[in-house]
Amino acid sequence: MSLMFLSGLAAALGVLGCGGDETPAPPGTKPPEPPPVTPDGGPGVEEAACAPLGGTVVVSQEDGITPSILWTNGSYLLAWQTRTGGTEEVRVARIGTDGSVSPAHVVATLAGSHALPTLQATSSGPMVTWEDTGPSGIVIQAHMLGADGTPTGQPIQLGTSDASEARPATAPMSGGLAVAWMETPGARLGLVSGAGMSSTTALPGARFPALASHGGELAVVWSTGSDLSIARTTGMPGGQVAGTVVRTGAGEARVPSVAIDASGASLVAWEDTREGEERIYLARVSASGAKQDEVRVEDAEGSANWPAVAVMGERAAVAYYQFQGGPPSIFLAVFGPGLARDGATLRVSGKNARYPAVTFTNSELGVAWAEKDAGIRMRRVACD
Repeated sequence: MSLMFLSGLAAALGVLGCGGDETPAPPGTKPPEPPPVTPDGGPGVEEAACAPLGGTVVVSQEDGITPSILWTNGSYLLAWQTRTGGTEEVRVARIGTDGSVSPAHVVATLAGSHALPTLQATSSGPMVTWEDTGPSGIVIQAHMLGADGTPTGQPIQLGTSDASEARPATAPMSGGLAVAWMETPGARLGLVSGAGMSSTTALPGARFPALASHGGELAVVWSTGSDLSIARTTGMPGGQVAGTVVRTGAGEARVPSVAIDASGASLVAWEDTREGEERIYLARVSASGAKQDEVRVEDAEGSANWPAVAVMGERAAVAYYQFQGGPPSIFLAVFGPGLARDGATLRVSGKNARYPAVTFTNSELGVAWAEKDAGIRMRRVACD
């Protein structure tokens, strides 16, 4: 490993995871609101546990996909992949709680069409990771950011993959940054520190890895077709990772999302095809790996995809997009202890919205998504 890479890494980590319905508007302006998104609480109608704060914020009016959202330094950071003018880029912008949007920073101009950017808060500040096409396969890269999303220093190479897509996932650890990605024929989990990639562990046959951390705990989730497994560790495991299967049976489990709550339990959401059409399921798994509860998230018919989970104390919020007899919209469901549904499902967006991302600020949720041919949007959501 080159001294240049190690030097850049040490500096970055401090020696230590679709036609649009609206006319594009300048970033930060608020287009007309979609139809009411919260049940009115009339007779026999359950109210939603959450409600939007203000209007929809237009983060980018240019075609974009797969946003990631992070709450840091008193504001939101959004990262996304922009597709415009034949050039694909990773961009980052800061969004204030007043809806103001800072000018977007170009973090990387992509050599290929890969990206899937992910934001994380590290001990040295916010970091964005993504995948791109390299000379001999996919390269997983990272870049440290300033408080407003300004790239600082040089890009850092975290790993490589020989698969058609890597889908990198990251989570901050006290010793650096945990990184997982797909390769052929499985996936790999690594820990990046000031000394470089300190160790890696193979996940044979694994697809769609997802990571979350809380304190010194790391949760690793992956799919092997019909099985969805989770492993917990306080450091990088040596040899083969022994996971607990939390889902098996008919159909497949895909694109999981995971978070760890204050009790140490893992909340895992995923796409599930046990009924043929995609559904979203949520499970609660204790810190010891015992599955405690499972619930279907969406309460309406229609293909549901791309779950994103965040914890709010003892509750879990799951954002997803669903086709309910027409173009998809973003929905948000909240579950309390025992995964009891907390209020009605909230529709957060208008139509043609996909790829939600969600973060919790300790007082509100930030939900971001992409609208086909119409850019990146976000909305603040308050939950009782």
